[in-house]
Amino acid sequence: MAKSLNRRDFLKSSGAMVAGSMAAGTLGLSTNAHGSDEDASVYDVIVVGSGFAGVTAARNASQANLRVLHLEASARLGGRTFTSHFAGHDIDLGGSYIGWGQPHVWAEKMRYQVAIDETAGARATHYVWHNESGERQEGSPDDFWSLMGPAIDRFYAPAQEVLPRPYDPLFMHDNHGLDMMSSEEAVNALGLPLDQRTLIQTFAAMNGHSDADQSSYLDQLRWFALSGFNQDFMWDNIGRYKIKGGTQTLLRKIHEDSRAEFKTGQPVRKVEQVDDRVSVTTARGETFIAKKLILSVPLNVVSSIEFSPSISSIKMDTSQQRHTGSGIKTYIRIKGNHPVMFGQGNQDMPFTFIWTEYEDENSQILVAYGISPEQLDTTDAEAIQSAVNQYFPDTEIIDFASYNWNVDPYALGTWCMYRPGWLTERLEELQRPEGNIHFATSDIASGWRGFIDGAIESGAQAAEQVSVLLKAEADS
Repeated sequence: MAKSLNRRDFLKSSGAMVAGSMAAGTLGLSTNAHGSDEDASVYDVIVVGSGFAGVTAARNASQANLRVLHLEASARLGGRTFTSHFAGHDIDLGGSYIGWGQPHVWAEKMRYQVAIDETAGARATHYVWHNESGERQEGSPDDFWSLMGPAIDRFYAPAQEVLPRPYDPLFMHDNHGLDMMSSEEAVNALGLPLDQRTLIQTFAAMNGHSDADQSSYLDQLRWFALSGFNQDFMWDNIGRYKIKGGTQTLLRKIHEDSRAEFKTGQPVRKVEQVDDRVSVTTARGETFIAKKLILSVPLNVVSSIEFSPSISSIKMDTSQQRHTGSGIKTYIRIKGNHPVMFGQGNQDMPFTFIWTEYEDENSQILVAYGISPEQLDTTDAEAIQSAVNQYFPDTEIIDFASYNWNVDPYALGTWCMYRPGWLTERLEELQRPEGNIHFATSDIASGWRGFIDGAIESGAQAAEQVSVLLKAEADS
């Protein structure tokens, strides 16, 4: 039985990527957009990071006829999305689901004619759930949703009133109270029966990928608002559709359309602004200079970079505190033929959600999520077997694969949800450029923050901002 793979193991498994980390690779050169009178050593734009925000920003800025340098710290594209191969399938160890209610990623899917798959769990026939004390219950989809559905409706009841314009989350100016309320407090205030309270508490914990008391209630309401205030549509957006061949399929399409000069193995250590230029110094000791910088690293990573002059204390403090996303995701291959399954636990269990992702002949692949790496060692086969058996007692695991994003220095966490108070008190500042530094990450998106869609939104906006500013400067 294979152990869970850590970051080093996965990079080793694709030897080309490891080799690339030792000597920075360069792909694709663009010409200077502003003519021969410009210093050839000065780029129009440097983009740091090659997740979906970074590749979108680099593509869009370079297609606007700007000279763009695109730097990536690791040996691969993807940021917090990571496609690998497991048991005959392309799996996403980070990032997965998209939906046609997510306008930016769906537009890219249509643009590049990328095919989609559906998770088998969307048609599950066998449901298992647990109450607060961990007692196991099972039944049909109707049995489960007769409890869960009304609880979700209660939880999201204020959404339409407080987020009437979902892509403008600060439109209403009197939401600070809901923002300061934790999801745990909101659940407790609903007065639900104990079984329903446990289900919705676990759901909120899963959304924040942490204990329910860590995330803002207002921030939780966004997903429902962005899905047209419709529960079924929300599930379709957050857990049904995925890109055929994994997220790398779309990521590479966007990257291949970029005209930027691309270098891997270039972790950024220092960013310095002097007059109208930005210099970027990497761990390799190389310094690059540009007129504008688009910093498309995860929010949690920003504080690991030295800035001169310093950027705002709010940005640095938020990065150091880290957003809530800090849980686990594991793919597990199980032996034999089983009904297509969906399971939900409580937030004290190692896996809070688990379902059939792929149904194969004589086996299944489950995908399981937990809210804390402290509750499960994802390298321990016996611990994973025990966690699966809490849902499906007679199941025997064959193999598993996982990735610890919390220890990856270029991620330091999973998907983003905000802590109480952050949405109303910090979002605007997190989005604000600092001189010639612009920020692009799913973690500061106005819409689907924490999703691929939010990354594309943020990257496209940053590219547009710098393109407009550079054109205005060239015309002045």
